Amino acid sequence: MVLFRLFDIIDVRMADILDILLISIIIYYIFLLFRGTRAAQMIFGGLLLMLAWIIAQWWELHTITWLISNLATLGIVAVVILFQPEIRSALTRIGQTASKLDLHSMFFHTSGLDEITKTISAAAQDLAKTKTGALIVLEKRVGLKNYADTGEILDARISTRLLRALFFPNSALHDGAVILNSKRIVAAGCILPMPTGNAEKEAGYGMRHRAAKALASECDALVIVVSEETGYISIAYRNTLRRNISVQELKQEIIRHWGELFNDVRETEKAVLSAAEKNG
Repeated sequence: MVLFRLFDIIDVRMADILDILLISIIIYYIFLLFRGTRAAQMIFGGLLLMLAWIIAQWWELHTITWLISNLATLGIVAVVILFQPEIRSALTRIGQTASKLDLHSMFFHTSGLDEITKTISAAAQDLAKTKTGALIVLEKRVGLKNYADTGEILDARISTRLLRALFFPNSALHDGAVILNSKRIVAAGCILPMPTGNAEKEAGYGMRHRAAKALASECDALVIVVSEETGYISIAYRNTLRRNISVQELKQEIIRHWGELFNDVRETEKAVLSAAEKNG
């Protein structure tokens, strides 16, 4: 069945449109699977080789065309031999995705709030067990660039091991605060504002608790404090400071704090899906 005639030359069928769409999706996910690996450079090199072959064909450079054609034949074998780990990893990931049958995760990245919450909570728990002092700031909507600039800019993936390492006693950055946004570790070794309130009222607080309370009172950040004296986990938000909370309570507070930001992501995804359905 012909849907329409493109440029009055080619008959376009529904099967042709579906074919192009499927091939586009396959190529897109191949690039995602190999992104960040050695195979990515190989794919780019292959595209340059293909471009050279097309130019050689256009200019009728027969020797170069023959040479590139033979190199391409050998290249297929070389790719399989040289990139066995990447191919094995890609096939494993395809199998895992197919086994889950989660169409939403195939077309959209999940918000990841649960995973980030577990990562930060696990780091706080580990630091508390070893009584390693820590000050972790979870930025929300009010930017903290002025405080991030006082430390070392990292722009690193949020991980439990990295958070633990940043507060290791012999680390050069362990005395300052670590600032996180909802996606990345922004900076470490940051200097927070000093408290200006009633000194007698805060006499029982350590410097980390005071700094946490001072920052929380002037913005919408959630500040997590781990005491090096007691190993207690505390949180500061707005004008309140809750001391000696459990890991489960910490998880609930992180989810409550960043839930709006991740809900915004989900609402955006829903809007995109709704628009696509209407256009379809």
